[in-house]
Amino acid sequence: MEDLASPHRSYRQGFLRLLLLWPLLVSCSAFQFTYSTADWILLWKLDSYFDLSSFQEDYLDREIKKFHVWHRHQQLPQYAQFLGQIDQSWENGLSQAELESIFASVEHFRVHLAKQASPPGAIFLSTVTPAQIRHLQDVLEQEHRRLVSEIGKESEVRLQRRIASTLQTLTSWLGELLVDQEIHIRQWIEEVPDTSDVWFAHRRGRQDRLLELLYSSHDPVTLEQGLYHWLADPKTGATADYLVASREWREGVKKVVLKIDGILTRDQRTHFSRKLQGLIQDIQGLVGEDSKKHLGV
Repeated sequence: MEDLASPHRSYRQGFLRLLLLWPLLVSCSAFQFTYSTADWILLWKLDSYFDLSSFQEDYLDREIKKFHVWHRHQQLPQYAQFLGQIDQSWENGLSQAELESIFASVEHFRVHLAKQASPPGAIFLSTVTPAQIRHLQDVLEQEHRRLVSEIGKESEVRLQRRIASTLQTLTSWLGELLVDQEIHIRQWIEEVPDTSDVWFAHRRGRQDRLLELLYSSHDPVTLEQGLYHWLADPKTGATADYLVASREWREGVKKVVLKIDGILTRDQRTHFSRKLQGLIQDIQGLVGEDSKKHLGV
């Protein structure tokens, strides 16, 4: 459920987030289509960031396709198993320990993806020119302004958008909400602290650290280490204010999730299970399709 998992929704998802979180966020058909075209989406996105040369584009095209194949073989089966565990946990009510395990698993997947992506990513970054870094800086600034506009500058506007999008997501996954449920959920979402301003500042800081890394070195080893830490741990270099706000927000989200879980009807749990099982089947189908290609079927 994206809007509970991240109130700072960007409509231009990063590739790691696409591969990691979209199975939890989208419908089955949307996931199938998006996953099948993920390699093209990433290449397009990198070109928009760096204005790639033909040499860079050829290199990235090869490496992204290899990464995509690895992900389909190695990660998708783990995602299917992970979602199956969520389905079992949700059947009779989610416990605090089970929720903590879900958060920990997502972080584990993130680190594993970063480890796989960093070596080829560093080789590419070693070829980036100063002009391309400046282009990246300009694009990031444009994205920042657009994101601020999408989320809203006023806290009340952000809250109402967060409530509306969360209710929409919940309805998609759970079916129609009861009147009393919606009233409670609105109240609970209001209790989650709005960390948008602190998050914006942290996001800019992360972008600045990436730019500093690119300007400071063309050594693939140094770039690989820096890229890995940048991808694997979003809190690297975070201010004390951000760490406090992030911790309070995460705890607030966990409380809301458990409260919502506590008021679900049996029909809503069944609706969620059907949606999740359909998604698991689609993921398993994607793995099976790739296996058939390798076998020449």
